[in-house]
Amino acid sequence: MKSAKETQTGQDGTLKAFVDLFLNPVHNAAGKHPEWCAVFRDSALQAQRAPLVLPRLWDATTESAYYVIARRPNEAAVVRDLLVAFAGPSIVKVGYDVPIDLDDADVIEAAIAARYGLASTFKLRAPRDKRKELHGALTRMLALVEHSPQRAWSAPKPLGRLLTDFESALVGGAPQVVTEILEQIGRQGGLSVANLKHLQIKRLAVLGRAQELLNLPGLREILLQDPPRAVKDMVLSAIYSTCIEPALAEGSLEEACAALAQPQVPIALLAEENPVHFSDAAAAALLVGLLARGQETELARATSALDAVQRSSAVPAGMDSYRATASGTTAEEADLAADASAARSARTAEAPHTGGVAWLPASWEELLAAVADADKAALQVCRDMEAGGSTELPLAADASVDATLADLLSGLSDAGYENVWRYALSPFLQEVARSATSLPLTLSQITASSIGQRRDPANLAVLDLLLELFLRTSPSADDYDEFLEYLTMRVQEWVASETASQTLDFVDRLAAFATPDPQIRAQAALELLAPLNRHAQRLDEACLASAHSLSDELELGLVWPAWQAESSSESAVTILPAHVLVYGMDAGVLERVQQWMADHYPQVKMSLSGDKVGSSRLREVARHADFSLLITQCATHAATNFISQHAQAVVYPRGAGSVSVVRAIVDALQDRSAQLAAAEDGRKHGR
Repeated sequence: MKSAKETQTGQDGTLKAFVDLFLNPVHNAAGKHPEWCAVFRDSALQAQRAPLVLPRLWDATTESAYYVIARRPNEAAVVRDLLVAFAGPSIVKVGYDVPIDLDDADVIEAAIAARYGLASTFKLRAPRDKRKELHGALTRMLALVEHSPQRAWSAPKPLGRLLTDFESALVGGAPQVVTEILEQIGRQGGLSVANLKHLQIKRLAVLGRAQELLNLPGLREILLQDPPRAVKDMVLSAIYSTCIEPALAEGSLEEACAALAQPQVPIALLAEENPVHFSDAAAAALLVGLLARGQETELARATSALDAVQRSSAVPAGMDSYRATASGTTAEEADLAADASAARSARTAEAPHTGGVAWLPASWEELLAAVADADKAALQVCRDMEAGGSTELPLAADASVDATLADLLSGLSDAGYENVWRYALSPFLQEVARSATSLPLTLSQITASSIGQRRDPANLAVLDLLLELFLRTSPSADDYDEFLEYLTMRVQEWVASETASQTLDFVDRLAAFATPDPQIRAQAALELLAPLNRHAQRLDEACLASAHSLSDELELGLVWPAWQAESSSESAVTILPAHVLVYGMDAGVLERVQQWMADHYPQVKMSLSGDKVGSSRLREVARHADFSLLITQCATHAATNFISQHAQAVVYPRGAGSVSVVRAIVDALQDRSAQLAAAEDGRKHGR
């Protein structure tokens, strides 16, 4: 067995080999200037606490970049904060998000991925006239971090809080935050392998990464352990998107059946499940599975059962001939058989009041109260709702219902509130959004209950959704005043240039809806924008333009500086004509994004979609768009899977508001234009 000293020596040796490879002049022109690289090389090899900062130059294009790498995975979030603090938008405007795409064909990036992974590495690019400033900023950062007093890099959160944040970020439409939280959960431990896989499946499903979901290591083993129905639904929907839908689009049931023989398809999942309990895409996958196995009698029963609950749209075209006709089965017999199958497959809840029969609540008040008490039957109902199957609980648009729900939430204990936030908030807010029900008191109470929480990215995402749903209710002046008071409480703790897009999303929503009191709205907007105004020089072009426009629209009297484009040719990227598809469930956000882009970048064609399922039109738009942007707030994974399956490239905004979306589009357009310009330059010079 190696001693500690020998182990440390071995680690130092592999680190030195990595740094030598990185700064090798054969792969990196920065290696031709050893005196310039010395401070970063020495820090990488000798420092214990500061991250690795390694410069890179490309002779062919005169481009440069700094790769900043966290020494340990759990330090990535703190390294990001350090970079924003020392470089910030005033020097480098992008490069603070992880994970990043590293090129396996590039020697240096392949070495980074192998040693540190995608989620520990940041790649900063500065305009030519800012390179010296960035060099100095990163040098100061290394010195200060290494010689500052010892402190913990992160304060661990309880596992329950992390899981709650994970759900919050999902429903709020903050996919990058979801990824960061999931990585933190994995590092911190406390979940079984199966439960961690369930979260990974849920994240991939919401992002629409169906192929990646089916290729997830250990998926088959997880499915053999009879996971929750919501997990099965997500996997079945991924099977439909990647294998079945492309064949059905060509009108071939035979090819759809044959596609199920692909290696990544977990065949066992397609057996012995009742399609009635699943979403339309998942149900269609189960029906095709029955057809592929030649189980026509079972197929007839399943299609009849779907017809009986008014879900005929879930039956793929071409299966009409199988409806209750195989083997002489009558429709009545098929319905009876389907009912019996449903009774056998229904999950029973181990709660005293259920008597062994699956429990369904009579109202949202009953469900939320049971969830607060951690009732297993209630938690299962919430999971089934998220799966998108037959479990539904409509909301009544009634003032007494609103008051009852608000009173219930206000009386919850801390533990009960945590249970509701973690398990029931997502299906509840999605039902509010779907039904357009007016519940101003309930939404205000949820917002008030979140005041004591830290305004981290996950909670800001949920707050944005709550604001949108509240403004739709046409609230009274008193309710409006109370809600905005909750919204703007403690703004000094979270409004900054780093959260500019989320802050501007809130103000944009206030401006987009009619107000019962313009003075209250103006005061709330002023409280949100004033901290940004003090640091206006650190805002990027999209945020600064949005801040200026919103201030004028709301007559706030704030003066914003004009955007100063960088003078260097590297930074002054001209946005080239492009075609962008933007998908989201909020029509108002889509319209405001389209108008902003038309005003500032008329050369960019915008296509919008809020479809809940795929269509031939959506397929063609996704295929021809240069990239598709997915707003995942309250989105259905059937639609996100469909778009991702056909899109040339997919982009996700950090938030679900129009400013966050615009910022993501502009960043993606600039990257695309820079890549096209570099490729054209290479062709001209024969490189």
